[in-house]
Amino acid sequence: MVATAQLWINGEPRPSSTDKTFDVVNGHTLEVVTRASSASIEDVYEAIEVAHKAQPEWEAVPWRTKRELFIRGAQLINTPKYADLVTEAVCQETANIESWGKAESWLASTYFMDACNAVTQLAGETMPSKDIGGTVLVERRPHGTVFAMPPVNSPFYLAARSIIVPLSFGNTVLFKPSEQSPRCAEILVQALYDAGFPKGVVNLIHVAREDAPRVVAEIIGHKLIRHINFSGSDVVGRIIAQEAAKYLKPCVLELGGKSAAIVLNDANVEEAAKAILFGGLANSGQICMSTERVIVQRGISDSLIQTLKTMVKQIHPGIDSSAKVPPLVSQSSAERVISLLKDSVERGAEMIVGDLKREGSMVKPHILLGGQQGWPAWDKESFGPMFFVKTVDTEEEAIDLANATDYTLMAAIWTRDIQKALRLGRKIRTGTELDLPSEPLTNISSGNVNINGPTFSAEFGVGLHGLGGATGYGRFDVEDFTQRHIMVIAPPNLQYPSVVNDV
Repeated sequence: MVATAQLWINGEPRPSSTDKTFDVVNGHTLEVVTRASSASIEDVYEAIEVAHKAQPEWEAVPWRTKRELFIRGAQLINTPKYADLVTEAVCQETANIESWGKAESWLASTYFMDACNAVTQLAGETMPSKDIGGTVLVERRPHGTVFAMPPVNSPFYLAARSIIVPLSFGNTVLFKPSEQSPRCAEILVQALYDAGFPKGVVNLIHVAREDAPRVVAEIIGHKLIRHINFSGSDVVGRIIAQEAAKYLKPCVLELGGKSAAIVLNDANVEEAAKAILFGGLANSGQICMSTERVIVQRGISDSLIQTLKTMVKQIHPGIDSSAKVPPLVSQSSAERVISLLKDSVERGAEMIVGDLKREGSMVKPHILLGGQQGWPAWDKESFGPMFFVKTVDTEEEAIDLANATDYTLMAAIWTRDIQKALRLGRKIRTGTELDLPSEPLTNISSGNVNINGPTFSAEFGVGLHGLGGATGYGRFDVEDFTQRHIMVIAPPNLQYPSVVNDV
């Protein structure tokens, strides 16, 4: 039986006003697993109006009450009922494995719990006015209604982030998930309302793929949409940024990465290998922070390569209960990864793990030796279970090579010398523009560098920063999901310019 996914407007599920639906197909088996209602533009406008009307009351809810709601939400999605619903939806809609599906609800609950702290971050400040006796009051206020578009690779966890972060700071949300994961999104919205969130604070719409460009442009241009957050490809991110720029609307865009792990001669090889395989193969490499480039000093390279080869043999790809590496979300994604791999081998990379084949959307782990700038697989995010290992002689070469990319969200550096890690870590550029003209790529770091850990890691409030290149910006934090609201208490008997002094 094919499951359904409905729209949620003003806290209630409903079909599209036109009764239009679209089918979601499991990318590996090609079976239809969900039939989703496809919102009309009238449905979208109604959802925006509802969110707009709900926002002032939601903003006024005391932070203690908000915190209780987030706690209930976290508890609810960890119940067997919801955990099972999430696992089933994730596995069916995104061709994933049971262990990842189970992790999604737990990971999402961490955002609910982080929100318990976030609701207290709306602190303001006061300062003396430029006019003697006056006072300046600065408050953090929500933008209003936020348009949230999470990605498909983590369809429950990242969907939770896309709506929980704006909600925690008093915004309301118009929520459009990937057309590949509508049921995952509906389960999340249902959990919010079952936890007691006020009606209208989150409104869910699904849009068929063929309608998405037109509908998304309409939403971004709507006068009541005040902020946009999107996680996905840099291609789509550029389009969204351009649309938002027409109306000077703020965005948070998280668009991918080419994360590098540097392994120096004095590193713990076994621990580094574990972190690299975790960072490169978790969720089959379909993570914006995945390890895509391993840069190792020559003195330890043979040992690291052999350890990686030995460990990867113990990692089982597939869809059964023992599988650790799942299929990719679609067969087109798998075909793209195989194309990148074949191109790299043709250019001279040595394949030490892998078979250059796909079975449905299943691609086995691949490790390549070599790689350089100008190769598509080096320059562009693969979003697959593959990474390069590149050998260098010096620490300086390692830093230069890690920075030889247009974008990255994260990096890792492995060494037993913490002082060295801090010194070199400051030179690794992550989470910011990398192709600045004439600026040396040294002594500047604007993103996340993990010391003796994986590239797949982030901290709430100081975490992921856009794409890290020219096409991404913003953080999921109080700075980007609120605005500074300034009020000035003028002093009594304020002196005005001479034009009115004698009046």
